[in-house]
Amino acid sequence: MGPRRRIGPALAGVLEGLKLARREWAAAASDPPRGRWVPVGLVSALQDALVAALSAYDSARDEDVADPSNPEHLAPVTLLLRRARSQEYLDLPERLELSGAGHKAVETVIAARNGVLHGSGEGAGALIAADVRAVLGVLAHLCRDHPAFPAEGNAVMLALIADQISAFGRELAEAG
Repeated sequence: MGPRRRIGPALAGVLEGLKLARREWAAAASDPPRGRWVPVGLVSALQDALVAALSAYDSARDEDVADPSNPEHLAPVTLLLRRARSQEYLDLPERLELSGAGHKAVETVIAARNGVLHGSGEGAGALIAADVRAVLGVLAHLCRDHPAFPAEGNAVMLALIADQISAFGRELAEAG
């Protein structure tokens, strides 16, 4: 699939990841073990948002989102994140700029997701609202505030993503 053709499916993945994370965050209030799925949804949404952003420019190549050790697969989210922060891949304002604390919070969510999916389960319980907010901020930057891809043809999906980000942000604020 060519770089630009990945954007639509990637945005659909962002929306589904956000829905999963938001649903499980709410359910974890009465059933705490469900909270372990929050980082899974958030990192899925993050990976898809990074794929959409890195696929948007005319200069985008398949290799920009491929795993260097296995080109048939997507690169790990940490590599995609590094690329989205690099001037080699994205220009301002689309390029992602994170503070040290923001980057650490995103890494915390990624580590929690890895713990859930790879069996250790470590980190999922330590996930806090500030970490979730940091990922929502990255998603807002990539999909709402400064998308690298054209909004035309993606307006409905972008509006749905923006609604999920806003609603999840309100729920986090209510939770404290």
